[in-house]
Amino acid sequence: MKAIKRFISILIFLVLLPSTVSAATLTGNLTVDDAFTAYLSTDDSVAGTPLVSGDYWPLVQTFSTTLIPGNTYYLHISAKDVFGPPSAFLGSFELSDTDFIFANGLQSLVSDSANWGVNTTGFGFAFNSPYDGFGINGVEPWGTMPSIASNAHWIWTGPSGTVGEAYFTTTISPIPEPEIYTMFLIGLGFMGFMGFMARHQKNLSHNTEQETKDS
Repeated sequence: MKAIKRFISILIFLVLLPSTVSAATLTGNLTVDDAFTAYLSTDDSVAGTPLVSGDYWPLVQTFSTTLIPGNTYYLHISAKDVFGPPSAFLGSFELSDTDFIFANGLQSLVSDSANWGVNTTGFGFAFNSPYDGFGINGVEPWGTMPSIASNAHWIWTGPSGTVGEAYFTTTISPIPEPEIYTMFLIGLGFMGFMGFMARHQKNLSHNTEQETKDS
């Protein structure tokens, strides 16, 4: 029993131990007509840490940041239209490895209506699906934005655009390390084996005692 308890303690320690794999990198290329600031947060109700800003939509902005394994992140875009319609956000984003996935279950994501939420009130409020009827990268009046994926959609709160703020959010989720599950299964097998050996040893001791009494 002591061996089983000791192994359980070691197994729990290994499961709770922070991952030793290299931290993942999140990169992004984006622009907003007219201005924006991108943030990374671990709380969907808080803007988070600023990543990059832009106030001239023809110029695509780029960022790169490190993600700590095991954390759930929220990529937030605080966008602003200053001069009136059209107003829209366009971007594409990449994860460096399979420690994380975007809302679409992949390591790459573009601005679209399926995997982003938007509102006009701020982070921490209910989000709706953005409007993506403006078209994909390359459509007029914006033309092609270099370094942004060709299938990225221009998205906003509605078809006519709005003067003011628009808040976009999408989730970046961690993928549990497979070796943790492997250790867990090995641990279960070991515990079963140790339990069998303990019962077997107890039966042997009982039989030995009974034979001694009978003799």
